Amino acid sequence: MSAELIPELQRLGQRLEQARQAQGISRENQAERLHMGTEQLRALEQGDRHALPESVFVVAQARRVAASLGLNIDAEITALRDNPSFQTQPSKRTTPPPTPPPNPPRTPQPAPPESSGSAPAPGVGPLAAAGALVLALAAALFWGQQRGALTRAPQPRAPAPEPALASSPASPTNTSQPAEPQQGPDDLLLRASQPSWLEVRNQAGAVLFRGTLEGEQRFPLDQDLRVLAGRPDLVLVSQGSAPAQPLGPIEAVTWRRFSPAPAP
Repeated sequence: MSAELIPELQRLGQRLEQARQAQGISRENQAERLHMGTEQLRALEQGDRHALPESVFVVAQARRVAASLGLNIDAEITALRDNPSFQTQPSKRTTPPPTPPPNPPRTPQPAPPESSGSAPAPGVGPLAAAGALVLALAAALFWGQQRGALTRAPQPRAPAPEPALASSPASPTNTSQPAEPQQGPDDLLLRASQPSWLEVRNQAGAVLFRGTLEGEQRFPLDQDLRVLAGRPDLVLVSQGSAPAQPLGPIEAVTWRRFSPAPAP
């Protein structure tokens, strides 16, 4: 049995597709609601193992789609996990690298002409050379005198530093940072270790939050709240003073309910 054709995966995809069509939801709208790619949802509904990621992510995606449709797929997931071919990583199609084009022949560049030493101009006699030597010596003597005069010139003194004024004692500065607000006993704190899709609803079903959770969000727990995460393993949840814990394992893409603490 090839890794691309798994009957249990195809039956699971058909059930997800039929439930979506029965509710009148297009594939594009469903993918947009779940922040998934349309091609990824199509591969899941068609049971295309080759176009899907690792098995643990396929299960998480299937549970997430089923939860949005109100569908229970526990039996299909159990049958799918019992198939050894599903646990095998699908082979990736490889494409031979393109053959690089042959290098074009190099055109030989002409060699630069050799520079010949300049010959002395004709007609320059010993008298002209002696005159040029005298002028050069005179110029050197003149510039030497100018440099000596500049060296002997007095350099301006730097002004004396002004006496420092007596400073008044500095007033104490409050460098303490404002304290972070403490979590109340009836607050639900959700924190994402990595950006993760999240939806929070209240007891009446109204959406309090839907989108990508980055950082943390705090919700008053004065009534029952329901939480659904695309990657529950990346979302930490704490209620009141209880320590933070993951919302669930990676494949547990399902609604979690949180209730306010009972009155003493």
